[in-house]
Amino acid sequence: MTVYWFVWDAAAAWVVDELDAEGSLPHVRALRSAGVRAAGRPPAPNCQTPPSLATLFTGTSSQEHGVTGFSVPTGLTGHTSGFDPAYPARPPVWRSPGVRGAFVHVPWVFDADGGLGPDVEVAIEAYSGRLARHDRLSIAPGQVVDWPVADLPVRVETTADGVVLHAGGTAHALAHDWTPVRLTPSQGFWVRRVGEDALVRMGTWTVRTGGTNTALAERLVNAPVFAGESVGSLYRAGLFGPRLAEGGDGTAEREFLTSVDRVVESFTAAAELVVEGHDADLVVVYLPWTDDVGHEVLGWCDRQAATYRPDIADRVRDLLRHCYRAADAVLGTALRRAGEHDTVLLSADHGMVGSTELLHVNEVLVAAGLAEADPARSRVVYHPANNGSLRVNRAVVPAELVDATMRRAMAVLLDLGPSVVTGFLDERARPITDPAEVVYLVLHDDYQPSAVLDGGPALRPMVKTGSHVVNTGSDRLLATVAAAGPGIPAGVDLGTVDNTLAARIARHQLGVGDRPTDFPFRSKTLSDTLESLLTVPPSDLVATRHRSVTTFLAERDLEPRWLNAFMLERVGDGELLLTSSPVHGLANETSDLDFIRIQEGAIDGPRISTKIFERGHHLEVVSFARGELKRNLDELAALAAQPPGELVAGFRTWDKRFEPRRKQTERIVNGITLDGHAPYLQSLPALGKVWSRAALHTAVEQVAHLCLAEAAGELRGRVGYAYNVLLHLMDSVLSLHGDVYTTRKWYLLRWARFVRTGAWHDDAYRAAGEAVERARKSLSAALTAGTSVRLAEDYVALVSAVARATGVAEDVTVRTALAEGAAYHHFLPGSELLSADGSSVLVTGRVNETPVALAALPTVSAEAATTGLRAVRAGVAKTTVEYQDRSGA
Repeated sequence: MTVYWFVWDAAAAWVVDELDAEGSLPHVRALRSAGVRAAGRPPAPNCQTPPSLATLFTGTSSQEHGVTGFSVPTGLTGHTSGFDPAYPARPPVWRSPGVRGAFVHVPWVFDADGGLGPDVEVAIEAYSGRLARHDRLSIAPGQVVDWPVADLPVRVETTADGVVLHAGGTAHALAHDWTPVRLTPSQGFWVRRVGEDALVRMGTWTVRTGGTNTALAERLVNAPVFAGESVGSLYRAGLFGPRLAEGGDGTAEREFLTSVDRVVESFTAAAELVVEGHDADLVVVYLPWTDDVGHEVLGWCDRQAATYRPDIADRVRDLLRHCYRAADAVLGTALRRAGEHDTVLLSADHGMVGSTELLHVNEVLVAAGLAEADPARSRVVYHPANNGSLRVNRAVVPAELVDATMRRAMAVLLDLGPSVVTGFLDERARPITDPAEVVYLVLHDDYQPSAVLDGGPALRPMVKTGSHVVNTGSDRLLATVAAAGPGIPAGVDLGTVDNTLAARIARHQLGVGDRPTDFPFRSKTLSDTLESLLTVPPSDLVATRHRSVTTFLAERDLEPRWLNAFMLERVGDGELLLTSSPVHGLANETSDLDFIRIQEGAIDGPRISTKIFERGHHLEVVSFARGELKRNLDELAALAAQPPGELVAGFRTWDKRFEPRRKQTERIVNGITLDGHAPYLQSLPALGKVWSRAALHTAVEQVAHLCLAEAAGELRGRVGYAYNVLLHLMDSVLSLHGDVYTTRKWYLLRWARFVRTGAWHDDAYRAAGEAVERARKSLSAALTAGTSVRLAEDYVALVSAVARATGVAEDVTVRTALAEGAAYHHFLPGSELLSADGSSVLVTGRVNETPVALAALPTVSAEAATTGLRAVRAGVAKTTVEYQDRSGA
């Protein structure tokens, strides 16, 4: 059994989809038909190649693997390569125990000393050994010119008979075709004549090979001379004549493509040798040229970008088609080799957007008086790593002015206008409006950032047409994903997924993905997992909901077509969704009819519902724009991929940041048109995961309060908290089973209905659900039993069981944390006044802020419990929650 994993750099989902639709990628078509396809969301806040590959290979976020750009900032101005062997902080798939691997130009395989682990059968890699970039040399008859590569001699002799290049002990007669030149067995370049007066050579790298399969490694050494990138900068500089966008006739592009074809030749040869000659469990092949070409020309055929050139778009697509077909041919080598027990996985690290201008961020900061030419004297610096981050210089700015200084920098950049700067992200990629010490700048897709500070204008035209730096959320940055193999359903479109999915599929197929957190639904097979987590919910759910709606309307003597026409006549054209209790089969004779309308045009300001009274019915409708809904659903999917703590933080701040709000987003996902369609139900799995995690988090907080209340001697208060625990645990489990509904009054009825069906995902859910039921039926007895009935231990165990069953965490830690700025003030002897943000409470001891394992909460002393609970209730402290999986992460 082998997993063949092909990585096409910057293979944007939108490009692959277009080329597949026209039939230009037969092997992609075959792979998609035999398995699943998706559009993968790259990491954030930065989606340059190193963080995107690290996310792809480790299956973790940038915040976990630590790679935050091509260069990773170290301090105010220092930075190190994102490809440094010290990264990533989380292990790639191939470091799983027992996985034997074979690799073609994959980073992080060789260690810092150039060694390979015993599980590496074979590897070839060159990008870490660049000696020189591509170069141009002017020539004239009768010249003898030295043209060295680093310290390796190269001599060019021009005579009346032609041009001869001497290197590596060999003389090469040069023509207008590319000639491979070896300087040493592991170093070389490709060179050709351009016209009669110039030579061009491609870059030179030191290729390293190794592994336990020495014969295969030796064949790789003798493969064609390595070419790692095209001569794009020379193409942009006009060496081959004007580009298409500058009025050229296509000659420049044809000449440029000849250098791309040398990259294709060297990578294809290595890939074919490894695919045909390996005996590994995992084969990973990296192909770079889709990124290389995309940067040069993609923007001219990106219809959503200001770079779009309809006059040349078709010819540009020919260039992309040529390059993607070459990548498709390499994929075909694995499809031909793969057997029935093998898996073929295609993924990209990120997509690409068309961009027209560079924003030199530090020039803006200098003009505003916030920065100087010397970063050490600047108050705010756009980091020279150019990973999107703004940083306050703590050596210059006093601690009390950090927030104000960053706020000023954010305001200055926002003053450039929404067509340039669209907002800011924190280091966990969450949209922010308040300042922080480090802030990521989000530009409109037509703009890209630059850290260069040379006194020039802040805005300058880009020569490259395609880019990917800060993840703006654009769907053009989505990466292509496809996989086929044992247990993977055939012909399924998963929609938009997090780009960690590829690593999870690879681990699962290799038999090393057995942690419950690998797949949130803990399904027993990969097919079940993919379908329950990522695909459109079953059609019978839509049919069931439509029957509920039809029955409800009939009981109210309302005809669906008449109602649809009536509502649109009153509120305007758009997509009309019936929402709330009728959809879930919970409506009664007093229920209102709640609608949401989706319109094409933008809507500004807060949303006010329109109330209509007709024939004794109360009808209510609120409208949203399709663009903001798409952003919300993308945000929902991104939130679902976050670790539990970050997910809950994003969920709880949602309503401050977005329209539609949480409740309305839930209604839209579950909403159904009056003719029986559920257009947004594909987002139900993400919705269910987010709602479930948020509900479980609340249950943890409530069980912490229950423990404090019981330890403090409260009898009735602890029961109130216990009921809250049960309700939120019900909501958590229901949500992960696809039953998501915000209104709290329906929790118990929904739960009872679900328990009767017995449709648990697995035995862990069933056991947790049965425990919830036992607790629910016995809780009322605690009101009259007094201290003889203890609740804390049982409810802590119950919450822990649901946390494990839902795959959230193995261990949970809670802490009573004082609010920011909280202070103790002396009062009467033996007591203090604890105050924060206008609230105060009298306490007889200090709040214990030490984190406590959830299982240890029932042992908290009465004094500590009383103090902590009073502080929480007064709003001068809050309960915080941390999650840990089996690895301790």
